[in-house]
Amino acid sequence: MKAGCFAELERAFGLRQLAPNSHLFLSEKPVEGFPGRTFRLSAVSSFNQKELRQALACIDKANLAVRNFPMTVEELRRKLKLKDGGDHYIYATTDAEGHHLLLIGQKV
Repeated sequence: MKAGCFAELERAFGLRQLAPNSHLFLSEKPVEGFPGRTFRLSAVSSFNQKELRQALACIDKANLAVRNFPMTVEELRRKLKLKDGGDHYIYATTDAEGHHLLLIGQKV
């Protein structure tokens, strides 16, 4: 992230950024040679209580990260009532329209 070559990553790998300041990239299929971690998303949720309950129904532990988001990891962990660790990864972020989202997935 320190290099700041986000537009170049988009061009070179055919990706798109979720939002300009999130530094999270999306693709329909796996990308060979991507210089970062890769996750397969299982759910995308807003902070609507019903949506959150459905998306997190089978998850009691998760690795949390925030990108361009108004809460810290600790605040988010308390709100979601999740323990640290496990196979699930949750990224809390803000999309280009300003909506707060949770991207839920597992490492590929």
